[in-house]
Amino acid sequence: MDAPLPCTHVELFAVQPCISLEDYSSEERFVDRHRALARRIDTLRARDALGRPLYPALAVWPEMVGAPLGLMGHLHRVRRSRTTQGAMIRVALTEALALASAALRYRPSSLEECLYAAVAGRVHRAMWRTFSGIARDFGLWVVGGSALLPRSKLGADTEDFVPVNARTYNTSYTFSPEGRCVAVTRKVNLVPTQEDVVRLSPGRPEELEVVPTPFGRLGTLICYDGFREAHTSQEPSFVPAARVLDALGADIIAQPSANAWAWDGPWAFNAPGETQLRCEQWFNEGLYSQLAALQRVRYAVNPQLVGSFFENVFEAPSLIFERVRPGEVRVLAQSATPRAEDVLHVTVPLDLHGNASRAPQA
Repeated sequence: MDAPLPCTHVELFAVQPCISLEDYSSEERFVDRHRALARRIDTLRARDALGRPLYPALAVWPEMVGAPLGLMGHLHRVRRSRTTQGAMIRVALTEALALASAALRYRPSSLEECLYAAVAGRVHRAMWRTFSGIARDFGLWVVGGSALLPRSKLGADTEDFVPVNARTYNTSYTFSPEGRCVAVTRKVNLVPTQEDVVRLSPGRPEELEVVPTPFGRLGTLICYDGFREAHTSQEPSFVPAARVLDALGADIIAQPSANAWAWDGPWAFNAPGETQLRCEQWFNEGLYSQLAALQRVRYAVNPQLVGSFFENVFEAPSLIFERVRPGEVRVLAQSATPRAEDVLHVTVPLDLHGNASRAPQA
């Protein structure tokens, strides 16, 4: 048996895939697409003279990377759809029997929830097989982006899936290098005009968790959950969730993200008189600004989804940044472009307690 990896450093990867509708034609296509990115990660890892990885590694995929998986097997029917809603209606018509079964079993409150429940088994299976396999075969800790899924009666550490009910969440899985699903994160804050209109349910902040790893405690916040303030004044239940993970003792935060607004355009929720661009708002109100006030968290890995399907266009640069000291945050790595595929990589040392320390090595 190989000796455990030394824990003097950890390698951090932010994976920025450029997606297209064809990536979701089948489970095999989805798996192959992301294993190609995992192989790119593998070539970047530091190795000893025998070719073994020197350090443990964390790779984070972006939010919504699995959201279109419900279209598997239906691309020939939906290619000409102009909107996601139009594509969902076409899938629903084809999946009429599965929808009827889901409606009888789960009593969903909307057609969207009914469809999510009907296709949840194959969406979960594709996500689980893809990212469990990458974690196991490449020896990585993996945060596998997110997909739209109900809770499962069987838990997340199996490729089998039986919905508890039709309530559906923006859901992220974390996998250990053994391929085990060791954490499930459900997005707490739903983005106004986007997630609140597609019948998703918010996760509960008290269910956020941190996972012990060889390089410290790891927690996940899905995109908007990393922001320090709400986008609008009509969100009284907004939770600045980074504080929750900080209180739980997180050392590193994974923040899978997918920005559906023009990165260099005016911020959609500017107050009267404000002129922020989205790229400015991301730093002014997002995890970058919140990290400065935290007590424990030292590093954040923030991958972005880029590319498009139907009316959805995603663009933003991925980031890896650190809290150097209280009140001071710096960017360790940033994608060269907000619209092209990329893999960010930094290597950071660990302190004597196994936590990520301040002096990075790129």
